[in-house]
Amino acid sequence: MVQKYLGLQHEYGVVDCIEIIRHFYQNELEIDFPLPSYDKSANWMKQFSPDNIDEWASKCAIKVNLTDAQDYDVMAFRSKKLIIHFGMFLKPTKMLHIEEGRASRIDTLSSEWVESIHAIYRHEKMV
Repeated sequence: MVQKYLGLQHEYGVVDCIEIIRHFYQNELEIDFPLPSYDKSANWMKQFSPDNIDEWASKCAIKVNLTDAQDYDVMAFRSKKLIIHFGMFLKPTKMLHIEEGRASRIDTLSSEWVESIHAIYRHEKMV
């Protein structure tokens, strides 16, 4: 199901770490995951603090631990006091994501990624 989301070129507001998850949920799971609105540029990170991401997620999702993560859970990554990236969990220890200047891909959750996880959210329709 995720294969058609691989190799897509990054473009803010079209195919970025937020939009790729939104599109996957809409197209593959038929779930509206109203991800927060954001500036469609590299400045998007300045808008997301851990607190406001948790507040947004509380309206449609629950937090889960990494040890309980399931396919398609949404991961928010932090650096200091900002959320800097989103990815979609894939069992057993991988994620679908895309970074600026790169194509979308599946990566293994390395220790660096794991250490920067702020939270993992499961949409209420997947509970």
